[in-house]
Amino acid sequence: MRISGHRIPSPSLGREREIISLAVLPAATRRLLIGWLSLALASLVVAGIFAAIAAFARTPVVHTLFSPNAFRLALTSHVTFAFTVWFVTFAGVLWVYVAWRSNYRLGVGASWTALGLASAGSAAMAIPAFFASGEPYLNDYLPVIDQPFFWAGLILVAAGVSLQAAAYLAAALQGERRARRQGAAAGTPEGLAMAAGAVAMLLAVAAIVLAFWRLDPTLPFGYSLRALVWGGGHILQYLHVTGMATGWIVAISVALVTVFPARRVLRILLWVLLPFMAAATASYLVWRPEELLINHLITILTFGGLGAAGVPVFFMALSAVMAAGRPLPWASPLFGGTVVSFALYAIGGVMGLIGFTQDTRVPAHYHGMVGAVTLAYMGLTPMLLEICGRRPWSARLTRWQPYLYGIGLLGIMIGMHWAGGHGAPRKTFGFTWANAQAILGMNIMGAGSVLAILGGLAFVLNMGIPLVTRRRQC
Repeated sequence: MRISGHRIPSPSLGREREIISLAVLPAATRRLLIGWLSLALASLVVAGIFAAIAAFARTPVVHTLFSPNAFRLALTSHVTFAFTVWFVTFAGVLWVYVAWRSNYRLGVGASWTALGLASAGSAAMAIPAFFASGEPYLNDYLPVIDQPFFWAGLILVAAGVSLQAAAYLAAALQGERRARRQGAAAGTPEGLAMAAGAVAMLLAVAAIVLAFWRLDPTLPFGYSLRALVWGGGHILQYLHVTGMATGWIVAISVALVTVFPARRVLRILLWVLLPFMAAATASYLVWRPEELLINHLITILTFGGLGAAGVPVFFMALSAVMAAGRPLPWASPLFGGTVVSFALYAIGGVMGLIGFTQDTRVPAHYHGMVGAVTLAYMGLTPMLLEICGRRPWSARLTRWQPYLYGIGLLGIMIGMHWAGGHGAPRKTFGFTWANAQAILGMNIMGAGSVLAILGGLAFVLNMGIPLVTRRRQC
């Protein structure tokens, strides 16, 4: 049996074996996929190191071990690598994988150049925080460190990922034209989802370039940075949501041996994203960046578009799981990661509607959204390793890791939401503001951080060891 490039073993082999792909990747595709996977995992390692520092610096019983500047540098670097570098480099993974899955002819030369640029940029971005150099600015969506290595690295990462996005779009357009000439069916849903994500990546960079061009040079530096990345950071959310949707689509088709429901409806929903993200970018031709920072237009366009498409896709995916009609493969990381992703997406979305003010309830909400994307990607990774001819280091860790990481994130979310409801401010070092209820919430957050760190460490070791040691399947 074949589903979009995958031959699925019989269910009688056991649930944990259902996700194993027996398809053979071309050597060039396999090497490129391993390269992007390695870079994505490396960014998660860096994010995890700084997450531990930032979380413990906000945990009452140990926060005195850290300085305020160490906390700010760690928090800035953690968010940058966990919320930007990890996501955009894993998008590189998905563009390579989906191009193969959809029979698109991806340009190998452009893709390797893209990977090289993104790798060099990621390394440069990590230097300032590791050496306690530069001034951190905790902008929403894209925190930055004002230091030459960081800026050079950010530009290289943006250039590399944009080049991979453009290469994927070119391959997708050629593939669609070829299919029409041959009278074949329209492309796969995941192919269209990642095409929309590629457009989002290119438009996000275009929005930042437009903002830089139109920015008032007399503004204070910190305010200018916020205005500079505001629109591009919002538009990047389209890439993350389409990547998450791709993870759900692939997981359902492979782990449950079925197809995603209502594909025509799904294609319409994905097309709906395009005018919203295009309007957000074009708004920089009408309003100045500092005006868009305060008039809420970018926010309305972004969350209007994502809500119009993302919420229906979520319910479509959930209905496909509920309609499976047979025992569900809970031991499969592909399925487990998807279900935990569903839970975090739903809970994080509700938290964004309840008492959403500028305190720790804001990071409680976005940890749910970020965690949903991350779990979708984590669930895919064992399968991606296997189609590259490798296998995770430990089968037991592979089964349990999504649940461990997800429970840890839930602890972080609950603790932050609780503390925010009792006055805990965002991005603040120390506890001079605290009352007993807020202290309890932050300690719950700290306990959840321990579990999430353990889950993240389990993922990185379990997936990273076979990438480094070339451990292959039996």
